[in-house]
Amino acid sequence: MKIKNVNIGEGSPKIVVSFSGHNLTEIKRELNVAHENNDKFDIIEIRGDSFEALSREEHIECVQTVISELSHIPILYTYRTIQEGGKGGKSAAEYEALLSEIIELCDIDIIDIEFFKYEDIVDHLVKKAKEKGVTVLLSVHDMEDTPHFEEMMATYQAMIAQGGEILKLAYMPKNGRDVLSVLSAVHDARQAFDKPVVGISMGETGRITRLAGGVFGSCLMYSYLEDSVADGQIDAHLLKQNLTKFD
Repeated sequence: MKIKNVNIGEGSPKIVVSFSGHNLTEIKRELNVAHENNDKFDIIEIRGDSFEALSREEHIECVQTVISELSHIPILYTYRTIQEGGKGGKSAAEYEALLSEIIELCDIDIIDIEFFKYEDIVDHLVKKAKEKGVTVLLSVHDMEDTPHFEEMMATYQAMIAQGGEILKLAYMPKNGRDVLSVLSAVHDARQAFDKPVVGISMGETGRITRLAGGVFGSCLMYSYLEDSVADGQIDAHLLKQNLTKFD
């Protein structure tokens, strides 16, 4: 899958750097840091859940500013809800309205849609994204547990059936066996399905999945330049250096 000049799902996993500034001033600072470190990442993720205190107009302005400044880089928009480990407190209806507006008004390349939202909301957002030529990344984040291998495989398959083009699962492990289960699911899903997949085991226990996940088939590695947005994330400079050891 090629988006701009980035081949997702081919070669080494692509590094996704998250912007998590709370307002336009902070976003502009992050843009300056990104320009200074443009060899450390492949994709920018805008974390819309960081804009909770902003009006809808200010929210859109932040997104548009990143797009205009980094027009040559694939842009992923994510609004991660509290239930899935983010800061977003919007109701399901508000979530649907926001993502619909982002898809409609902003020239993003990829949209993260939480797969376990109501089915009709997911269907509507997937359809809208595809009509606008926006790649659909369906995601699941469980901050408490890791399901059995068979359940993870079934979730990947259900994501495909619902129109997912990039499939992301992220779970909190209780032990090393949970980490191995995630890596096994990524490996088997990459072999079984003709789709780019991501599998993350969170926290310090699952940190290896953020370094060596590409060996098992993960196509994206989430990172940061200034501030981490998830437990266990690795700084982009260090991640870039270490990924070469797993090529």
